[in-house]
Amino acid sequence: LKNGLKLFLVEDHGYPTVDIRAMVHTGSVFEPASKIGLTAIVGEVIRTGGTTSRTGDEIDKELETMAATVETGIGQTSGYIMVSVLKEDIGKALEILADILINPSFREDKVELARIMQKTIISRRNDDVGEIANREFNKLIYGKDSPYARHPEYATIENITRQDIVDFYKKYFFPNNTIMAVWGDFNTKDMIALAEKTLGSWKTEKVTVPPLPKVEYGYQYTVNVIQKPDVNQSNIGLGHIGGLMSNPDYPALSVMNSILS
Repeated sequence: LKNGLKLFLVEDHGYPTVDIRAMVHTGSVFEPASKIGLTAIVGEVIRTGGTTSRTGDEIDKELETMAATVETGIGQTSGYIMVSVLKEDIGKALEILADILINPSFREDKVELARIMQKTIISRRNDDVGEIANREFNKLIYGKDSPYARHPEYATIENITRQDIVDFYKKYFFPNNTIMAVWGDFNTKDMIALAEKTLGSWKTEKVTVPPLPKVEYGYQYTVNVIQKPDVNQSNIGLGHIGGLMSNPDYPALSVMNSILS
């Protein structure tokens, strides 16, 4: 679009629905080490915190009347917002999507609720043996201080303020740092016009995304045991850092992996 938003459209008239996935070039690997968990809260509160014109609860009610969903989140190397709606309500759904992306309010009560939820996750993370194994495995192959292996603690969640959330949003959430895919029962020409109408006012800004953290490929051969005597099961993991998707052998490796497993 004119503001730099990259739009991918796929018409599919098999079902009377439209699905949208927008991805923002950001991620948890870019959050400060003292505020681990920041992106998880941003990804949640950009949706639950509502906009300058309506609360998150009001958005919930609007979506319920349309049997539509809008979900947001931020992973390690990308943020996302997903929409699913019946084709007759795509105009209203896109308007809500645009409002969330352009005018989030990050209300303090929802920020605090997100903090509480993150602390609850921390308190329960050692209840599942598989989760423990995956967490510690990542530390072993990436290094315990790697952005790809670190995880939030109570102290890092406490360090996160509403202003941190606003600042993170203002650093990355712009149309020229976003790609959006739309697929479903629509006319391409009409969808482009609707996207321009709803998202065209999203202002372009200069965005500087840091390079991805460097991964040290140190293949150390070790055997590591984590004791948890209060459970009657064990998880065993073997492996090391794999290749990159840009590797020309990636397709062959994917096929090999499927056969082996």
